[in-house]
Amino acid sequence: MGSTFGQTSALSRSAPVFTYSNSGPRQMQVTLNLHRDLMESVNAGVATVEVELGDDYIDTLIKKLQAIAVPKYNLNNKLVEPPLVAIRFSNEVFIKGVVSGGVTVTYNKPILDGGKYVNVTVAFQIYEVDPYDATTVEKNGSFRGVTRGMRAGFHLEDD
Repeated sequence: MGSTFGQTSALSRSAPVFTYSNSGPRQMQVTLNLHRDLMESVNAGVATVEVELGDDYIDTLIKKLQAIAVPKYNLNNKLVEPPLVAIRFSNEVFIKGVVSGGVTVTYNKPILDGGKYVNVTVAFQIYEVDPYDATTVEKNGSFRGVTRGMRAGFHLEDD
């Protein structure tokens, strides 16, 4: 996360005066290297995601990730709504924002008998949309913006 401070040279000072302009947005590049056999082994009998006929967990994940890069159209008020997403990896990484720049999918050999690639790499970049102050960032780190209910689901201690 970057910050911008304006610099002004003042008379009778050996150093400039800095004024705060802005910080952020925090951005995170996510790259997932996926393997069809591993995804099947890890998710079989545990995942609550329904896969369509002919698809597997990788196909379903790719479709869902590609959907976060395009807006929803609200026909009632003619607005274009950017999709807000929240991404969590383990108990260390959490970011809520919008995907900017699209979702890239790279297919890698070998190819299975059904015509699907074994290895697939998916990459996208998320830009945080909520503003935070220094105290919040210092206290919560990457998990800023997580509600109390979400924290309970993450098995983290409450504040």
